[in-house]
Amino acid sequence: MDQLGVLSYALTGYQFSAVYNMLSLGIASMLFTSFFLWIARDRVLPKYRLAVMVSATVTSIAAYHYFRMFDSFSHAYGMNADTAAVNGAAGDMGALAFGAAHYNVGYRYIDWLLTVPLLLVELVAVLGLVKAIQSSLLKRLVPAAALMIILGYPGDIHTQLFGLSNSMWGLLSTIPFLYIMYVLWVELTKSLSSQSEKIRKMFLGLRLLLIATWGVYPITFILAMGQEGAPTASDVVSREVGYSIADILAKCLFGLIIFSIARIKSAEDDKAFAAAEGH
Repeated sequence: MDQLGVLSYALTGYQFSAVYNMLSLGIASMLFTSFFLWIARDRVLPKYRLAVMVSATVTSIAAYHYFRMFDSFSHAYGMNADTAAVNGAAGDMGALAFGAAHYNVGYRYIDWLLTVPLLLVELVAVLGLVKAIQSSLLKRLVPAAALMIILGYPGDIHTQLFGLSNSMWGLLSTIPFLYIMYVLWVELTKSLSSQSEKIRKMFLGLRLLLIATWGVYPITFILAMGQEGAPTASDVVSREVGYSIADILAKCLFGLIIFSIARIKSAEDDKAFAAAEGH
């Protein structure tokens, strides 16, 4: 802590603005994707409506938690006038008085604990598989998703819980992640033979989007690990910006693609619906 009483991991004004604006983008993306999906849910057949409603639930839950993260971040990193004056003379936007100890990272993990299993539910539900296959897939995917989030949390908040390092918690969290990828890539592929060529291509693209966006999380986790103990300012920025970008892609874009697949499958199943919807 320096003479102005600013924590060593306080953010500069530029860093604060980057995270502040990214969290704001997260709120807008989640909120208006939710509005669209809830309003448009009747544009698919009832058989596929559950997948669209689960997508809307995911982005609605995320919108709420982004409001909470935005509020927590704004309070945790409030501008210190004395520090801003000193840094402003040096051409900076000013450092911020408080630090990572005041920011509740738990909001993001609570969000993931709820939404990540639901993402897998919507992925399986939109295919319209027989109930036995759906049940078999979800009984494996949902617990693995919850375990992945639970094991990642201690490492991200730098606790060394049970004497384990941040990197060890990250490694443990990777095990259920790899299992989920195995089920999606190997087990679920067996169920695609009954789908049309167009749906198979879209589903493969959706699966690639999922692994690409989920891949951002471990990368951001590694970048934000820093030294054991409180994260540095750059750790906070890389973590919040990286996670927010991945969230927007993995929830909003993912949900919109799910809606598109549901529309196509509805048109394939019902010619009257296809004619009415202009397919």
